Amino acid sequence: MLDSPENDIDDFRFHFDSMYLGGIPRLLDESGAFLAFLCVVTAIDTLAGTWAPALGSGERFKGFVQTFFPIGLRERSGELWRFRNLMVHAFNPGAFALVCHQSRLHLSRQGEVMILNAEDFYAALLIGSAEYFLQLKNDAKLAENFRRRMADTDGGAPQQFTVVRGG
Repeated sequence: MLDSPENDIDDFRFHFDSMYLGGIPRLLDESGAFLAFLCVVTAIDTLAGTWAPALGSGERFKGFVQTFFPIGLRERSGELWRFRNLMVHAFNPGAFALVCHQSRLHLSRQGEVMILNAEDFYAALLIGSAEYFLQLKNDAKLAENFRRRMADTDGGAPQQFTVVRGG
């Protein structure tokens, strides 16, 4: 990577769209929904890192959600950060109940827990990522942040590799 800024953005988006936006829909059923939620939160991490690489991971995750996600999730950025950590590190949705194919329940309360519907959460990622990539192509500061993250050895550009079987 680190070609022209436009090529780098296009290349990164190709990888992001292929891996996340193309892969998550295959998980949107009862057996894959948990993994779909994990993929959405890691996709947010990925975009947040290119959006604000100088911030700590929690601040940039919450800031990205507050900036690019739909109303209803924006104001829950702190809860979503906790959700992300519990999901990634403990297979625990915390204060959320996870459902699939139940859009009518999305962001409603059932007792002490807020319900997240897999398809709606994925749709929020679609909306947020589309808005981010649109702004990225038109905002010099965002483009600078993106290039900084791509050049960072502790994150950054997608790496391509080939697995060779020893023989």
